[in-house]
Amino acid sequence: MKEWTRKRKADVCMGILLQIYFFFPWIRIDGGYHTIHVYLIEIFRKESCIKAYNYIFLSGHPILWKYSGFAAVTFTMIIAFMIVMQMIELWQLYRHMKGIKTFDIHRYVWVLAIVLFFLYLDASYIYLDDSALFKLRIYMYMVIFIGIIGIWMFLDIEAAAWDTETAKHKTELKERDEQLLQVKVKALEEKYQEMLKSRKVVHDMKNHLLALKKYDQERDWEGLHQYLNELSDDMLDDSYQIWTGNRMLDMILNQKTKDAKEKETDMQIETEVFATLPFSDREIISLFGNVLDNALEACERIQDKKRWIKIKIKKKNHLLYIETSNAIKEMPVQNQKGFVSVKEDEILHGYGMKNIQDIVRKYDGIFRYKIYGEYLVCIISIYDIRGAEEE
Repeated sequence: MKEWTRKRKADVCMGILLQIYFFFPWIRIDGGYHTIHVYLIEIFRKESCIKAYNYIFLSGHPILWKYSGFAAVTFTMIIAFMIVMQMIELWQLYRHMKGIKTFDIHRYVWVLAIVLFFLYLDASYIYLDDSALFKLRIYMYMVIFIGIIGIWMFLDIEAAAWDTETAKHKTELKERDEQLLQVKVKALEEKYQEMLKSRKVVHDMKNHLLALKKYDQERDWEGLHQYLNELSDDMLDDSYQIWTGNRMLDMILNQKTKDAKEKETDMQIETEVFATLPFSDREIISLFGNVLDNALEACERIQDKKRWIKIKIKKKNHLLYIETSNAIKEMPVQNQKGFVSVKEDEILHGYGMKNIQDIVRKYDGIFRYKIYGEYLVCIISIYDIRGAEEE
């Protein structure tokens, strides 16, 4: 649905108010008060607008009946005009509620209402003095009607000006956000360029820079926001380090380094720059995330000695070698399937290790672990077929 602007809200509110006013019973007929619609019906019943006018408004002054013809005809024109106006405004109100663009007719209605009103005043002066005229209900009814239309015109002008100013302000904010995004992209590019020079991670970072420039050139700000979120705000942090050149793996290593620091665990990373990795982003998150989470959980249970984790990632002759070692509190319980989890969740325990094994098995790799007294070593080795083919 179209946005609810201030002008649209004003049009809807004033349209409802005007409909209520049209249905206000103010004409006294046969001892009761009725709306302008009943007066029109009364004209058809009397078969004369003059007879209806004299009967309703001049019933106590039969001597004035012969002078009231012009006023009666004029008043009938006013009633017909108001009923037509009501139908038009009802249709306009429906369009306003639906958010459909409409044509503002209020200034024309206002002018026509004033013309008919003064025409009626001139007709009434023929047989009524000023004091008697101002006591007529039609006088007050028409004055209020003209007032409502006048107020509506004023609100439309003010609301439209306010909406224009708001739209201008939003445009300025959008342009400012676009400029800030461009500055942010430029800063990120410069920072990556420095990282690339220092770590020679040209292969992976070049793709990110090209992607960022593409979003900037196409002014695809939503796509740029999403891409920057994927890169994570951590990359703009001075503490962010590039360990391998793989965006997803570096993100995991940086995050787990922070987690280890929060848990008072010394974490050491030994790795090198890789041109390629055989895993998808999802598999990188699952494999390295679970390996390091298991190590962090093992260290978290240690209370009386140093907590530490070491991870080594090497690649030689297309063989990817991953070694993780960490301190342990005590000798873990084992069975034929592997380690027995000490987690309280009996439903989900062991799934992290299973995910690791499934990924290693998918790439025909080898997963093994050893226990050396007070620490545990997990080793994963995978032959990177894709890296071999690329070379």
